[in-house]
Amino acid sequence: MIVSRAMAYACLMVFAGILVLIAVLMILLTIVQLTRGETIPDLGARAIGTAVAAGLAPLCRALARRLVQA
Repeated sequence: MIVSRAMAYACLMVFAGILVLIAVLMILLTIVQLTRGETIPDLGARAIGTAVAAGLAPLCRALARRLVQA
């Protein structure tokens, strides 16, 4: 039981980090495309994806902390 909680905690924390990295890279990609004058194919979808990735990261961290406390 302890090993499974530790594994779940580690996976959730890594997943949260990956989600933050994805959100940062999407924002950086948008900024680079704007400064180079390129057209952004679907800005709405990219904004929604960024918001979802940035919103799920704290939820994963909160769930991981709750697993450890339980």
